[in-house]
Amino acid sequence: MKKVILFLLLSIILSGNSYAITWVKLNESSNSKLMLDKQSVLQQDAFKKAWVKVEYRTPQKNLETVGTEYTLSKLLWFFDCATQKSATSQVFQYLGNELVYSAGVDPKNAEFIEPVPESDVDIAMRYVCRANKPASAPIESKTVAEKAGTPVAKPEKSENEKAETKAKTVAEKPEPAANPVAAIAAQPDKQGAAKAEANKTHWTYEGKQGPDNWAKLSPEFAICETGRNQSPINIENTMRASLKPLKGIQKFPAKDIVNNGHTVQVNFKQGNMLVLDSAPYQMKQVHFHAPSENTINGKSFPLEAHFVHADAKGNLTVIGVMFKEGEASPGLEKLWAQLPDKEGTPVPLKSRVIPSELIPENRAYYRFSGSLTTPPCSEGVRWLLMKTPMTASKAQIEAFERAVKHHNNRPVQALNGRVIVE
Repeated sequence: MKKVILFLLLSIILSGNSYAITWVKLNESSNSKLMLDKQSVLQQDAFKKAWVKVEYRTPQKNLETVGTEYTLSKLLWFFDCATQKSATSQVFQYLGNELVYSAGVDPKNAEFIEPVPESDVDIAMRYVCRANKPASAPIESKTVAEKAGTPVAKPEKSENEKAETKAKTVAEKPEPAANPVAAIAAQPDKQGAAKAEANKTHWTYEGKQGPDNWAKLSPEFAICETGRNQSPINIENTMRASLKPLKGIQKFPAKDIVNNGHTVQVNFKQGNMLVLDSAPYQMKQVHFHAPSENTINGKSFPLEAHFVHADAKGNLTVIGVMFKEGEASPGLEKLWAQLPDKEGTPVPLKSRVIPSELIPENRAYYRFSGSLTTPPCSEGVRWLLMKTPMTASKAQIEAFERAVKHHNNRPVQALNGRVIVE
């Protein structure tokens, strides 16, 4: 039966490649190159479809079959341009020229999901969905002419048209947000204005501008006082549940480090992600609090890390990791080598640090709903607090405290009937 399915899939590829393939490069990183066959972009029912291939410089592990590696993927992707969702219909993986894995599903039965921002699927969807709009008619006209074998003379663009084309190219170039505050601010939702306000309204962790008075500093901060699902919290009286194991990618290194006056924040390169409730969340940054903001059975820890993730709509998930005093953390050691002791601009990191160096191997966690722990205290944040703490040396903890120059933990907030599951 598997041979029959493989034969049918190969037949589709061969029949679909009867035209002159025209690969265009959509994206290239240090480890991969994304190509799309622009001649394969077609309308099928309510969807657009296109063949893509991803070439890898180092072998990748197949997640479905143990021991299988590949260096090239050819995929048939379907795009619902109206809802900005996509699905994979066919997958072919090669190690060199040898086909090592294949799978396929009818697009009618495929699960369409929102792609992770700036992922290969997201980049391909923007190209495919944009290419079929009236504004992209010149591209479509060229494609039709090429299929017909008729040369088309390109009219010379005027200087104004050239300038408009250049401006459009610059405007459409994706600019990844350096942190979730910027990511949400870029979203056309109600949190955007609040985030912009948080950036310009001065607040602190003590005194007249401290946590007890955050709500008085700006109308946008009112939820810091009126909210019913505020963070941090004390973890106790939990409810047992069948929480799914955390799945994600944590192999892309940190990009830079910055002291923003409230904390030390490490921004990551694109690619790290978390899948939660069947939705993908892109890891944006990790920042630290000393002492910890959340507590477990009333116990505070000397340091807590918050890994902030955002989905395509700006919804946030935070993974919290506690650090207890003990052996030095190799990950922190590399980060702290460039620990900025003054507020300023991000500093590119010289050492390679990946998220898994700062997250425990035991991925058991508590889950609860909450908020940002800093103004504007926006709610609707999914919180995952790891049960197992990491260790950091006394010197590492003190180095962070010297850099920030003050404690930066918001006091625990009332549960107000919330349930904590584990």
